This record gives sequence, C-alpha cells and structure tokens, in this order.
Amino acid sequence: MSITEEAIVRIARHAHEANRIYCSSIGDYTQKDWKDAPQWQKDSAIAGVRMLVENPLATPADSHASWMAHKE
Repeated sequence: MSITEEAIVRIARHAHEANRIYCSSIGDYTQKDWKDAPQWQKDSAIAGVRMLVENPLATPADSHASWMAHKE
C-alpha cells in the first residue's frame, strides 16, 4: 500500500489532536492545537506516523523506541 505525504501529515494531525484531547481530559492543558503547535512537535508526530507506515509490523515498544530516538 502506498500512502501520500499529505495522508501522513493528516494522520499525524489527528493523532496529535487525540493526544491533546486526552491530556486535557486529565487536566493537562499544555498541549496546543495542531495549528498552534511548535514545528518540532509536528515533525515528531509526522515522524511517528511515517515510522509506522514504513514498518507495519512495528510493536508499541518499537514505536516508543523510535519516538525516543527522535527526541534524542
């Protein structure tokens, strides 16, 4: 299956918004809307989606390791 860059960004935006809503539900209001989020945060979300698209058999642990590597 081929996925466009536009689709990857759209998925990342939805994932970011889901996380922002979850955070606010537990009293953490530090996460900004996608449109107001800093570029590094958008880049991180996009990288996470891209990793999963390119590695469909990745486990949650693999996803977390990739996220940590991106942060480092």
